[in-house]
Amino acid sequence: MLRRLLAPLARLALLLATATAATAAAAQPVPLDEDGFTRHAAGLLQRTSSSGAVTVLGPLTLGLGDAQINLDRIHALCQRDDEGCAERLDAFLHDVTTAMGDAQAKPSADALRVVLRSAAYVTSARASIARGSVPGRLDARPFFGGLMAVPVLDGERSVQLLGSKQREELGLDDDQAYARGLQNLRTRLVPLAVAAPPVAPGRLGVLADDVYQPSRLLLHDSWAGLAEAQGGVLVVAVPATDLLLYSADDSPAGLTALRALVADTMARAPNPLAPLLLRWRPEGWELVPAR
Repeated sequence: MLRRLLAPLARLALLLATATAATAAAAQPVPLDEDGFTRHAAGLLQRTSSSGAVTVLGPLTLGLGDAQINLDRIHALCQRDDEGCAERLDAFLHDVTTAMGDAQAKPSADALRVVLRSAAYVTSARASIARGSVPGRLDARPFFGGLMAVPVLDGERSVQLLGSKQREELGLDDDQAYARGLQNLRTRLVPLAVAAPPVAPGRLGVLADDVYQPSRLLLHDSWAGLAEAQGGVLVVAVPATDLLLYSADDSPAGLTALRALVADTMARAPNPLAPLLLRWRPEGWELVPAR
């Protein structure tokens, strides 16, 4: 079960890089000392980026335009698997250049989405925005148990925070942007009737492989059919930012087992989200108290 839940995380290391970068990486081994790794990554990024000069800001830290690129996580992966390092580094840098392009693109209302993030993430993001990483301020609203609903712009390969100035460029206020983001989610996501078949007590439903799976919790009414099909019992969890679990078992033993799985998943995931369990009710989500 855990292998299935964590499968989408493994694919982070298998993204394909551009042909030019792949050729360069294959021809030159990647040095694993911090300084050598940083210089090597800077050279690769400079060859594949059209966003300006790449500078070395320090060990495992690069600068590109106004952005700071931290290499500590990819460097740690390379130290654990030096044979796959070149491919992993290529994939990481390719995603960096794509994200830079997404960030520079003109915002579109069709790209609006809403994601769930922790309150700690929102605090950190607001501090980053205050330093000028995104124009304006970050509009976010409370959801449940320390989770926040955060407006974003969906790009080709990345998700960018929506600053208030970008929102104003779209001619929308906070409520309008939030509503449009939810509308776009409904259009983009595979309907739950297709994506989430009913499960029997003791079994677990999994929605993975997509950063917007947890956002389905914001579309409360869309869960009514699944709850009815499961005899009125629907308990959900979002242990990672790209993973949603659902169950038809709200017995003490079932809830204990689900909490244990959520805790284990969060401990293993590089993108943990929340330990909470929510129960669907017709009037709204209900927090399942920890016992």
